Order: sequence, then structure tokens, then C-alpha cells
Amino acid sequence: MKRKAFAKTDFILILVLLLVATALFLPSALSKGAVVAEVTVEGETVLELNLQSVTDAEEFTLANGVVLLAENQSIRFLSADCPDALCVQAGALSRAGEVAACVPNKTVVRLYSTQQEAPVDGITY
Repeated sequence: MKRKAFAKTDFILILVLLLVATALFLPSALSKGAVVAEVTVEGETVLELNLQSVTDAEEFTLANGVVLLAENQSIRFLSADCPDALCVQAGALSRAGEVAACVPNKTVVRLYSTQQEAPVDGITY
């Protein structure tokens, strides 16, 4: 007995999965608000940077020795004097809701949207 490559139920299942994936990620792709990086050291805000305005690479050296690199509408830890450098390995942050922290240096980079009513998407849900 020969089986078809795709049965009708297979096609319906794939279509439903694509619709669900689109419904979860489309609101974040269509959001109009700017993404702002807020850098705090020991709970105190030391830098706020609108990532949409970042075109060239800019380095920011904080008082505790942490170096941040902002480029291509993203920000990341470039270097830190902590023993394991997990913050450097976290990579670049570019979307609202992303967070990276250097715990030994008490430094947190948090991204948020300036949009008034940020939609619920696949990440926040």
C-alpha cells in the first residue's frame, strides 16, 4: 500500500502551526516604539541609550571597569573583570525585554520599549 507524502491532516497541522507562530511573533515585529537600553550599577541608572539612534560602534566604559559596546541597534558586554565573564558570553541584546547582567560587578543591562502599550508576544506570554 502506497502512502501519500502529505495527508490532508498533515497539511492542516502545518498550517495551524504556522498561524500560531505568526500570531505570537507578529506583534513584536510590528511594534513602533523605540528600544532603550538602561544600564544600572548597584541599582542606580548610569546610562540610557536609544538603540535606534546607534549606527556606528560606540564603547562605554563604566566606573566599575565594565565596557559595553553599542552597534547596529544592539548593545552587549564587551569586557568585564569578573572571573567567568558570563556577561560577555551573553551576546548582543536588541529586543525589548532582553536582559544581561554582570553579577560580580553589580551591572545590569535591560532593554525596554518606549511604546505606551507594549503588546503581549511570545516572549512575555
